Amino acid sequence: MKLLAIETSSAVGSLALLDGSAISERSIATPREQSDRVLPMAEELFADAGLSLESLDAIVFGRGPGSFSGIRMAAAVAQGLALSRSLPVIAVSSLAAAAQRAWREHGATRSLVCVDARMGEVYWARFGIENGLAEIDGSERLGAPLTVACPPGEPWSAVGNGFTEYRTELENLLAQAAAVLGECPPTARDLLPRAERDCAAGRFCPPASALPVYLRDEGAWRRQ
Repeated sequence: MKLLAIETSSAVGSLALLDGSAISERSIATPREQSDRVLPMAEELFADAGLSLESLDAIVFGRGPGSFSGIRMAAAVAQGLALSRSLPVIAVSSLAAAAQRAWREHGATRSLVCVDARMGEVYWARFGIENGLAEIDGSERLGAPLTVACPPGEPWSAVGNGFTEYRTELENLLAQAAAVLGECPPTARDLLPRAERDCAAGRFCPPASALPVYLRDEGAWRRQ
């Protein structure tokens, strides 16, 4: 299977190219570089792997929630590349990708992902690892830090920069966490496990339907 993944929902962007079992990656250090570097980096990945856009099975992107401009750009690039070669698109939750990374790097099987949404709010959701994939428990939410609720029962990890930005507000919640992984943003590599499963099952979306998930309306962002 051959997939190109794009994840730009956080401050550090990344791309990953899956070619069978091999994964090659590139990272983008700052949000300002993302729009200029995504396509050149994709070309670098193709050149290094000896592949072309036409050889892909699908384009994958982190659909958010996250940075408004970042997820909008990822969707636009995925749409443009897919339309140019009649490829399907797979959209993966950026919060799920953060939970996937927490499991891959730290062995966190249950995560509460909490990401700074600005304007005094956070994006958050609970995840558990099932058959190697981060599966959501409930739904993705947007709200004040004090609305964040921990998973009941077994030990869980606090994942995401929301726990860093709102440490005071979330102090009681953090005291219940088995581990705190504040610097664990989603990466393009961590979009791939779910994308592989969806691709194998034929679960795609047409490029025109590959849209970001904001959780907050666009007008609110423009009023910042």
